[in-house]
Amino acid sequence: MSQEIKHIISKGLIRLISIAVIVLGFNQIYTSYFLNTDLDNHGPMLLELSHIVDTCDVIYFGESSNFTTHPDDYNTLRISDNIAAKHPNKSFGTINHGAYHVGMFLPLVKQLAMSKPSRTIIVTMNLRTFNQDVIFGPSEANLRLASRFYEPSLPILNKIFASLNHYDNRSGHERDLLKWKAWTYDTLVSHEDSVDFKYNTIRRWCEVPKFLDSAGIQDDAKRQLADQYIKAYAFQIDDSNPMIQEFDELLQVAQQKNIRVVFNLIPENIQDARYYIGENLVWLMQSNRDFLVERYANLGATVVDNLELLPSKHFLDRAVIPQEHYDAKGRELVGLKVADML
Repeated sequence: MSQEIKHIISKGLIRLISIAVIVLGFNQIYTSYFLNTDLDNHGPMLLELSHIVDTCDVIYFGESSNFTTHPDDYNTLRISDNIAAKHPNKSFGTINHGAYHVGMFLPLVKQLAMSKPSRTIIVTMNLRTFNQDVIFGPSEANLRLASRFYEPSLPILNKIFASLNHYDNRSGHERDLLKWKAWTYDTLVSHEDSVDFKYNTIRRWCEVPKFLDSAGIQDDAKRQLADQYIKAYAFQIDDSNPMIQEFDELLQVAQQKNIRVVFNLIPENIQDARYYIGENLVWLMQSNRDFLVERYANLGATVVDNLELLPSKHFLDRAVIPQEHYDAKGRELVGLKVADML
């Protein structure tokens, strides 16, 4: 090796070492003085995880289904509390945040250390989050910003990437266009003789008049809720769904860390879906459930199928919107079903 090449390599190494020292120095300053403020603003669950990760055998990752209550509830226990009550010999921790989905939980699972076989994570699996309305939702950019801060890299690099918009920061307008395109062109298909989609896209299905009386007058309140059910559940999950890809990765990461994974497929209001729309929509919900249960059971996860567990009366928002908020009895029944699987 010539002296010139040795000189170039030597100078290159010195520069790389200098850059590394500078980055680590800035990282130390940022971590000591600014990180917690950013996490408070953008990534609160990472702070919560850091407080419980070393002391918990089981960690429950959930969204608002876990903690939403009603003033008339006979208790305010969360789903995760009901699970923990049945396993007093295990230490439980809960990480939950409203409107979060698997894309927020995945980088947190990446933060977990290699585990003994006793570590278990329970991850909420919300059927509705696989739909176009959530995938292209207006709040998704803010969620992906939070997810950036959860990534297991140097905190200063996460800050830099967030500042440079190095995450999926598409505008609400861009996402809205993609959603409308999906609602217009994503076609529903059935290979069963008993199921026929006369209106085979969300847009076409929503355009159909509904709840007409004998004079042809439409019940607007019922029609609006019916259309919300269509938008929430008239889709078919396959391998290309981005939420599927993130659930796949979460399971793979956890298995590499020797962590047992339990997916809690939470209840949907099947009774009202049948009333407002009919058997075709229920068939779609059940088919998507079957896809999820079969896929993740085959990949080594424990899947708790709670999709049809609760009758309509246990859903708090049933007169307003299809959503996964349950009364105290509903949260208890879901928790007991998961606890039995543990």
